[in-house]
Amino acid sequence: MSANTYQRILQIGIFLSLGVIFLVFSNLLFPYISSKQLSFNILMELLLPFWLVLIWKFPAFRPFKSYVTWGLAAFLGAILLTSFTGVDFNLSFWGDVERLLGFFHILHFFLFYLYIITAFRNREDWYLLLSASVAVATIEAFIILTSERIGTIGNTAYVSGYMLFNIYFAVLLCFRTALRKQWPFYITIILMLIAFFRADTSGAIIGLGVSVLLLIFLLGLFAHRRRLRQIALIVFSVAVIAVVALFSQYNQPWFKENPFLKDLSVNKSTFQTRWLSWEGAFRDFPDHPILGTGFGNYALIFDRQFNPEFFNYSTTETYFDRAHNNLIDIVSTTGLVGLFAYLSIFIAAAMAWFRAVKRHGFRVQPGAEGTAMRELLVMAALLAAYFIQNLAVFDSLPTYMGLMISLAYLIFITRPETETEPIPSAPSISDTKEYIGLVMAGILMLIIVFSYNVRSMNMLTRVIEAYSYVATGQYNLGLESYREALAMDTPLIRDARTTLVNIVISNPSIFQRFSEDNLKESIDFVETELEKNVAYNPADSLTQMQAAQVYDIISRYYTNQPSLFAVYSDKAIAAIDRAIASSPRRVPVYFVKGQILISRGDIEGAEEAFVYARDLNPSYIESTCQLANYYFISEQVEKAEPYVDSCLDGGGKSLMPTVLKEFSKRYFEAGDEARLLLLYRALSLQSQDALLFANLAQAELKAGNLEEALAAAIKAAEIDPSLRPAVEGFIEQIESNFAPEL
Repeated sequence: MSANTYQRILQIGIFLSLGVIFLVFSNLLFPYISSKQLSFNILMELLLPFWLVLIWKFPAFRPFKSYVTWGLAAFLGAILLTSFTGVDFNLSFWGDVERLLGFFHILHFFLFYLYIITAFRNREDWYLLLSASVAVATIEAFIILTSERIGTIGNTAYVSGYMLFNIYFAVLLCFRTALRKQWPFYITIILMLIAFFRADTSGAIIGLGVSVLLLIFLLGLFAHRRRLRQIALIVFSVAVIAVVALFSQYNQPWFKENPFLKDLSVNKSTFQTRWLSWEGAFRDFPDHPILGTGFGNYALIFDRQFNPEFFNYSTTETYFDRAHNNLIDIVSTTGLVGLFAYLSIFIAAAMAWFRAVKRHGFRVQPGAEGTAMRELLVMAALLAAYFIQNLAVFDSLPTYMGLMISLAYLIFITRPETETEPIPSAPSISDTKEYIGLVMAGILMLIIVFSYNVRSMNMLTRVIEAYSYVATGQYNLGLESYREALAMDTPLIRDARTTLVNIVISNPSIFQRFSEDNLKESIDFVETELEKNVAYNPADSLTQMQAAQVYDIISRYYTNQPSLFAVYSDKAIAAIDRAIASSPRRVPVYFVKGQILISRGDIEGAEEAFVYARDLNPSYIESTCQLANYYFISEQVEKAEPYVDSCLDGGGKSLMPTVLKEFSKRYFEAGDEARLLLLYRALSLQSQDALLFANLAQAELKAGNLEEALAAAIKAAEIDPSLRPAVEGFIEQIESNFAPEL
């Protein structure tokens, strides 16, 4: 084949890859991530034989020599090295399905970059590529504006980063488009900006703002006219002073009451939790300064340095597998080796940028002569925006793709003018060697495609099927489907096993629902798969806690068989102790330990665990709720009462249904309507009892909450249709401010 044919194949593949943003296969686990990344991998792998043969047969098409390329290769090398030296090779090399950011997957973004710098060698090709990227982003923006703000990307932080790149790509396209034909790009920029702000990601907003200020500053340095330079520097100075003055008032009531400003301040809960995480990373750094804990293994650091104050800001997202700061994440997991390799990419880019600016005389000439310099200034702003927004988040497929396109374009526009588009010389190999190379490389890539991508897709599909069977009560069929799925044993199997483990944890009586003839086999299967996950990283606190919960559930099933009970209960205690050793200040692990000790009859030990958990952070209300449960279970109801009161008053959600039902009688008899309302609300989250919702409707109405009363009454009628006449009467009486008994 001719060089032009190979080039077009690569270009078509790159254009097709932009469309993976739209892929969401609902039959896959973590569909927003797995659908895109695995499809992207397949496409990059199928293109690899053509790229290899092209640069083999036509040496002139080999990628331009660039320190940026070497920087990317060095960073990949650091990731690979720390995969072997880290605590969990599987996670570092393959990643998990929730992120798909292991070495194997990041390698495909490097291939994406190599294909671009090989196949896109003239201005027309680049115009088409940037236009295609902007077109895809505009469609995504339209989807976001007409539906959910996560669009088909699945995460607002990823949406923001994706839009950030393409907003600047659209600006670049304006420079290369006749003035009368620029209007479509203005529309796309507006649509993408609306989608960007709808995503409402603080780090990206700050990144965009800083990049605009940088652009103004650079204009102040390099504008051709002195007057324009002066104006730009004045605008920059005034803007910086205004921003500093504005945010110096972050503690003022008017600042806190403004949702936009409050979202950008350090008082935001998500910033506080990330700050606690970063502090822990700095404390942990001296233990692994050179090579880190292994790429992707930030959770180990987060657990080890977990600060209980975290619960003052969030009670839900309490497990960080990423630092939510790209630099901290990289230096923590790949050490100084990885950090320097990563920074070398941007140092090389800055050097190439500076040399290009120097060639243009450090001036933005008016008219078409200044287009190249204007592009350079915009590229500096774009990379600054990306770098800053990543100080509050981490990379993903959309941002990796944007970064690779940006770096490739920077190489293109910073090349000396003497480096023109290559003119293919005579082929350096024969047609026979060419076809042998294509066939051999093609076969190898097909093996990789099916072994590591298609097979993983099939496994994830079967996991969803298995999960669906269990969710609909078909437990035996569900477990058999899990056996089939896990027998595929792909590198991404850990998440499949985790879904099985979580099913058991969320259904403690699940083993009672299996048929007797395969019960022992089912328990052994769950235990075996659980232990395979533990083996990846025995220091993983979350996995050890899950193991402890599963062992405890199994032990309770064997209550009437003391020997088996002891075996599994001992395993539960050992696992929870390992979880605590890995994360000694994480409050929930002590809840699990307390529950295990109750199962073992160690009442005093259980109390000690619950009290210790509360003392780690007295402000964390769920600790109080757990103590209330404990005292109730141990038949110390009077001692439980103040803890139940405090739990309800503090909005706790973990009181057991038996506790709630008992205290509903007490509050009713005492006439404590305020707490009775709180109790009904808590119980409604755990029950589908029509009478409960009827009582909740009455309590909400007495408290003056008409909308809530109406919603509860309607729910009661949905559960028990015989209540419809009473509910209709109740609604009529609400309108006349009188409520009869339901």
